[in-house]
Amino acid sequence: MGDLSPHFSNHEFVCRDGTSTEIDPQLIEMLEQLRAALGGHPIRITSGYRSPSYNAQVGGAKNSYHLRGMAADIQVPGAHPTEVHAMAERLFPSYGGIGLYQRGAGGWVHIDSRRPRARWTG
Repeated sequence: MGDLSPHFSNHEFVCRDGTSTEIDPQLIEMLEQLRAALGGHPIRITSGYRSPSYNAQVGGAKNSYHLRGMAADIQVPGAHPTEVHAMAERLFPSYGGIGLYQRGAGGWVHIDSRRPRARWTG
């Protein structure tokens, strides 16, 4: 499938306004590790790269890692966001940004490749 890795391609990370940037290989490696740890279930990228104007439009942080191609908001069909979040915490205990966003029965997990680590819920 992918041109970035076996399971991820550039088109999954393109901003909703059609712009794109280089995606951090460390982020892709983190997503591949997470996918494997979740039994190979596909990971859906709901937000990858964001242009500055789109990031502002959606209320993203001014220094968002989405602006640098270093972040992805994800969902895993068949897995609750709390399960995905817990697995990411186990896999990446000392680095990366991991955020849990719950909305009713749904939600998503934010993962980025920053160092040092950052954790939050939204």
